[in-house]
Amino acid sequence: MHFPDVWRHLLAFCVFRALPILCAGLVLAGCGGDRRERDGKVHLVLSVPADERTRPMYRGVVNRFIETHPHVEVEILEIPKNYYSKVLIMIAGRNAPDLIWMGQSFAEFAARGVFLDLSERIKQEVELDEFLPQALSWYNIEGKQYGIPFGIDMNDIAYNKKLFEAAGVPFPTDDWTFEGFLDRAQRMTVDADGDGRPEQYGFKGGLERTAFGAHVISNDGQRSLCNSPEMIRALQVGMDLADKWKVSPLPEDSDVQSLDTYAYFRQGKAAMMTMYTWNLPFLVEKCGGMDWDIVNMPTVKQRGHWASSQAILVSADTPHPEEAWMLCQEFFGDTVQKTMAQRGLPPNQRVAQEYMAAFKGQPANWGALYKARDSLYPTPRIANLSEIMSLYSSASSGVSAHRATPEEAMVKAEKAINLYLKRKRRRKR
Repeated sequence: MHFPDVWRHLLAFCVFRALPILCAGLVLAGCGGDRRERDGKVHLVLSVPADERTRPMYRGVVNRFIETHPHVEVEILEIPKNYYSKVLIMIAGRNAPDLIWMGQSFAEFAARGVFLDLSERIKQEVELDEFLPQALSWYNIEGKQYGIPFGIDMNDIAYNKKLFEAAGVPFPTDDWTFEGFLDRAQRMTVDADGDGRPEQYGFKGGLERTAFGAHVISNDGQRSLCNSPEMIRALQVGMDLADKWKVSPLPEDSDVQSLDTYAYFRQGKAAMMTMYTWNLPFLVEKCGGMDWDIVNMPTVKQRGHWASSQAILVSADTPHPEEAWMLCQEFFGDTVQKTMAQRGLPPNQRVAQEYMAAFKGQPANWGALYKARDSLYPTPRIANLSEIMSLYSSASSGVSAHRATPEEAMVKAEKAINLYLKRKRRRKR
């Protein structure tokens, strides 16, 4: 008898490497206590990977909810580290939270029957036409809608406008190409003393592989796509930015690595850098004295941005599905989406347009997020995502470390992924 992959790996993880996490998970699992009723009130447990920036949002939602639903009390279970592992432990221990935050690993949980099918409730009570169809599809498996995201994360490029103006180089625009990107990166790289170590790099980070048309795995999770000309070019360009064109720091440059991404950008050591939308509040705070903005990823073979999303889903094991659904709705409502727009794109396009029209401040080009809505490429929502991406990352890391060429690395990744998929198919027979 074979355990399903996620449970098999969880068991090995807990037994051999993470007994302390198991113990912590059991403590967390006991936090909920008797979740049926307390003093005549319905008790719900909401698990979230909250941090200091998102904690006020979660607490605000819960406080507003219990004001209008006095028969319900809500316990927020904050799990800032090892979130997915700890929630898995709670589920395996038959003490799942009533409502569960989910992101990129949604399908890995959904494949195990963890979530309540909300299709009928959503169909009857939600104006689905207002939501970005692609964002809805991220929480849909075999026609069943398990939830609606309240925020879309993506990557973009931040740039220092003051440095561009001083150099007389035009600002990047959302419709720029790879050639335009490389031209600006070269013109914004400054090696004043000619020692081969620029005082100012044109770019720090990496370009999005989907802009090259490169993908790791098919959307159905059945075919490896990593060993393709598009992926090899994406990896080669990533290396050439540092090795050939010298517009980006080398990965092994200890002086560069000693500085965090934002300090490096803030100190004017990089004119452009890759950024993720969840870090926008951090940029606004730490780079407040700078004149900076954001711009979409350049088009290479196509327009492309990595994307993910966040949603609150209802546990299939909750004893209070109606109350859990009512709280769930609060998270994809207008108020929360406008709050989360400070760190991503609202999935509700009406809300996104309203926010964009009223927005004042940094980044001035917040509309770049809205413009990117038709070029979002999330990692496929498949049940074995973690294993596949681990195999890909293990091989591709050899490229950045100069241990393998892109061709060699992708042959290795393809073989490893195909072998993994073959073994999975055998176990299903």
